[in-house]
Amino acid sequence: MIVSMLLCLATFAQTSKPSFNQQLTKARNGDVEAMYDVSVRYYNGDGVEKNERESFNWTLKAAQKGHVDAMVDVAYGYFYGIGVEVDEDEAFEWMLKAAEAGDIEAMEYVAEDYLLYGFEDDAYTWYSKAAGKGSTIAVLALKKMKKKGYTPKPGIAANPKPNNSQPVENERKEYRDYNHVFVKNAAARANASDPTVYDKTLHFNDPKALRCYGKIAKNGGELWVLYRPDGTLFGKFYGLTYFDKGAPNCFLFMRDFQTEKIGVYDIYGKKLLAHQFDWIGLVEIPMNSGYYAIKGEKTINGETTEGLYDVLYNVCNIPPGIYKHIYSVDKWMNVSVRGENGKEGIVNMKQEVVVPTEYESVYHRETTGPNQMYYKVYNYGADEGVRVWGLYLKGQQILPCQYKESEVDRYIEEHP
Repeated sequence: MIVSMLLCLATFAQTSKPSFNQQLTKARNGDVEAMYDVSVRYYNGDGVEKNERESFNWTLKAAQKGHVDAMVDVAYGYFYGIGVEVDEDEAFEWMLKAAEAGDIEAMEYVAEDYLLYGFEDDAYTWYSKAAGKGSTIAVLALKKMKKKGYTPKPGIAANPKPNNSQPVENERKEYRDYNHVFVKNAAARANASDPTVYDKTLHFNDPKALRCYGKIAKNGGELWVLYRPDGTLFGKFYGLTYFDKGAPNCFLFMRDFQTEKIGVYDIYGKKLLAHQFDWIGLVEIPMNSGYYAIKGEKTINGETTEGLYDVLYNVCNIPPGIYKHIYSVDKWMNVSVRGENGKEGIVNMKQEVVVPTEYESVYHRETTGPNQMYYKVYNYGADEGVRVWGLYLKGQQILPCQYKESEVDRYIEEHP
């Protein structure tokens, strides 16, 4: 019996899942599966306090390293605003990446989205790919498209090709989404002498803005081509994402086709940030409605770092090279950051330290009193998984990191 018990204990030790701290350490060291596991645990509150923001950030890290399930989760995060600001453009881009990586659910989603905006050829292509992988949803969708009169062009599902037989401009079919228009006859509008231009046009409503008249296929990839209002060529870019958050927050994020780095322009072609970033996103500043900063990711000496830029005032608040990750900006213009040591802290927009980067996580605690700049912090104590809490107020440490969370909360309630 004793031998059996020992065998059972040995088997349990081998099969029991690693602790959250063990996975977090692996994730910080670059283990992609651990990154995804940490994101799931943060989302479910499994072995750690539920934190949708942390969940999304780790999911994004895993997705950027090619984890397909993480790509799908990032897409849903952007679509539903789970741990991040809602951004349907980013949601689609990540779902498209997952589809291209072979995820059936993503293929179905992408096909449905293309069909919604009238791109039947693209929809048919992705439904066909999903059907080929056994999707019954895609099979039914294909039957429905044919029943409604859609006739697939020869070879379109197996090998999509540029569609150069587009109608003239006055017969074009437009699809409006937010403040821009996707147009099906890109070849007719753009550069008729170049037969590789195809698919769709990004046309800004403002007559003074740039015009994007299609995509050019090149070496298996694609280039976006932008023109000035007078018809002269502005430039060609590997990737283009348009963010319209309301004037003056309209941004074009474009990847240079030579350096492959991302730069930021306004819709009139003014360069706001040079092409130096591997990834770029927006960070909302709550104290000013509709006001955004740009967060850029840049690899320096082999390490991924992030910087924060206020394009409204043309100020680099936090340059790359200081922090590994930047999360958000609160209404006091304080920025949640993660340092090179993997720990969280708070800095203000002048790079002054509010909470040093010495903690596993930092949370702002709202009160109804005058002391609203409370930041709760925690680390893990000597016992694995047991948190010890501390408190900061306006940049000053009020309680060292050695209390229970209930004791810290009680202090805040007594000193609102």
